[in-house]
Amino acid sequence: MVRAAETSTPAVGAPAVSVVVPMRDVGEWVSQTVDSLRRQTLADIEVLLVDDGSSDDTVERAEAAIDGDPRFTILHGEGAGAARARNLAISRARGDYLAFADGDDIIPVDAYRILIDQARSTGAEMVIGNHLVMEPQRLTTRDQSLPIYGEVRTGLMIADEPRFLRDRVCWNRIIRRASWHSARLEFADSRRSNDIQAMTHAYCAFAFDVVPQPVYAYRRRIGSTSMTSSKQQPGPLRDHFLQEIACREAVQRLRNGRLTERYYAGILEFDIWAHGTAAVLDESPEFDEARDLLVELVAAAPRGSFAALDPIRRLVYGLIARRSWGLARAIVASHEGTIEAFAARDLDAQISAAVLADRDAHRALAIVLQAELIAPMADPTTPDAETVRLHGLLADVVGAGISPAALTRHMRALVALPEGASVAVIRAAAAHAIEAGSLGTSARKLRDVAAAAARGQVRTSLRAARAIRPHDLATIAKEVRPQHVRLALRRLASRVRR
Repeated sequence: MVRAAETSTPAVGAPAVSVVVPMRDVGEWVSQTVDSLRRQTLADIEVLLVDDGSSDDTVERAEAAIDGDPRFTILHGEGAGAARARNLAISRARGDYLAFADGDDIIPVDAYRILIDQARSTGAEMVIGNHLVMEPQRLTTRDQSLPIYGEVRTGLMIADEPRFLRDRVCWNRIIRRASWHSARLEFADSRRSNDIQAMTHAYCAFAFDVVPQPVYAYRRRIGSTSMTSSKQQPGPLRDHFLQEIACREAVQRLRNGRLTERYYAGILEFDIWAHGTAAVLDESPEFDEARDLLVELVAAAPRGSFAALDPIRRLVYGLIARRSWGLARAIVASHEGTIEAFAARDLDAQISAAVLADRDAHRALAIVLQAELIAPMADPTTPDAETVRLHGLLADVVGAGISPAALTRHMRALVALPEGASVAVIRAAAAHAIEAGSLGTSARKLRDVAAAAARGQVRTSLRAARAIRPHDLATIAKEVRPQHVRLALRRLASRVRR
């Protein structure tokens, strides 16, 4: 082992890979990480471990695991975060390629040999591999949730496969060190998501290869020491949104409208939703800056990026863009929070804001009503007085401006019950409204499949088909009436004439 403060005779020739490992208070796991690096079948590596101000025995355990292996160097960082620690190690790296790992994860023994063999065979500037996710009760591969690692792929540009913008972690890849510096890449000095900007810039800067083998095992930890545990605090949220804005700017510089739309579709469905709900739910001023950045991100999204989102997400984002925080908070809140927000005095204004936010807002609100008001009414454990109160609240919400066309006929029948209806009658009507599906919703799903197929959009058609459930077919079979058939035939004839 060589310490940063010591001098040593340089090795003859540069190593194939320099592995950069920031570590802070990972004493419980760092021995496993070091051991997995020492056992790599590609021996031609150097490993730069950076202690980022650990307060536990991380350094001592790392030293013991290194056991004098000359390929390992421990650097002492500023304790200012993983980004600065990585940048420090990159400045000392000598390898042809850079690789990154965290001090609590595991690197499969063949990982760097697989990545280097692929890079050498094609001259790729970046090679990315599948990876494992280790959770307390299960082990999965990334390809199970994001099927983009099924086979070897070479010379990809990010516009060829925008879904890689869903994988912006730094540790499942190698990047040519010369390319890293020529593209002026560096990790952002951020408390949260400090690798997504660098990796997005890398995707936009050069082509890359893909290998299907898992080349990294990410440990998803539970508890306050995990970086993930801080993501819903005001400061880290602000940092994440700032990093996302920087990523957006990198993508937009490519001037590819389809790529920008796909990028936004991904972050709206996953990253922004996962982070943004905390900024929506917490009313405290500490979140004001995070909320402003969230509005900036959502308001700038291309309209087409919302198309594949479920109606609830679309509705919430529309409300966020208009800063209608009350109703947005109601829809993402807990069961009790939603009901109380619906009972607010400015109900008419909230419904109006929702309708303005999204043309499908009526349908989205109907889904919320079914889950938050009608389902409790149908539950026999709900107290009688609360059941009656919920029925009155449902009538008020619908009367505030939700289109009757967005409701099933069974929901309309529930709303139309007189004020003095018995609890038994309300519960029976609510149960019927829950069990019976919406003909409009089910038919719309079939139309989406047919429309995408007619446009030749095979992937969109298949995605829409996956949304069809057995109850949709059952609903169509039970609810369709002669007038529905006549209307469908008239619309078809009109399209044929056009």
